[in-house]
Amino acid sequence: MSAAHAAFPSTQWSQLNELRDAGSGRRARLLEDLVHKYWKPAYDFVRSWRNVPADQAEDLTQQFFTTLLGRGDLERLSPEKGSFRAFLRTALRNFLVSADRAVRARPQLRPLTDADELLDRHPRVTPDEAFDRAWTQTVLGDAVDRLREELRSEGRHEHVAVFEAYCLDEDCQLTYEELGRRHGLSEEEVRGRLRETRRRMRQVLRRVVRDYLRPGEEIEGELRFILAR
Repeated sequence: MSAAHAAFPSTQWSQLNELRDAGSGRRARLLEDLVHKYWKPAYDFVRSWRNVPADQAEDLTQQFFTTLLGRGDLERLSPEKGSFRAFLRTALRNFLVSADRAVRARPQLRPLTDADELLDRHPRVTPDEAFDRAWTQTVLGDAVDRLREELRSEGRHEHVAVFEAYCLDEDCQLTYEELGRRHGLSEEEVRGRLRETRRRMRQVLRRVVRDYLRPGEEIEGELRFILAR
């Protein structure tokens, strides 16, 4: 698995419940999908745990998912015990504490990368902060992907183009008038398309967030948590 796999899942509890069934015919595919889609938040948590080098963080992340699936922890997962995000962070923390103990119990075979260099390359954040940052970034990415798909299926390609240029392209410095000239629209048409697309984005984001909350969990607090990041 590559740490570049950052797509975020719509974590539906029905799918997580299906993972608890060892006899499910879809279990292997769902497990692969879960590991692929949760890789980046887990990797960022591991990366900031002890500021370990990237290759070691990748190895530890792979070991974590192998251990998680091998021990059957998912069979004990249930919405009543809390969110999947909290479950995964707790499992990661427990795994890394055990890994630290194992390292201390054997001789150090090679020195770690220079700590100062690591801190310069990878700013100091807590593992929870690193996990939540990747979590929220990929939730928003999933929402944007769904929005693109919906608008294009409706033939609203100009909405997508204007939204991507004005809201997603960090290097874009175009005004509404300049965007309009680029896409053959009036300034007012640009405003209208952006207004409509932002409204749709909020709707899509609510659906994405609702998908991975446990039943009965309050959505507004989670939306504030995501948008504050």
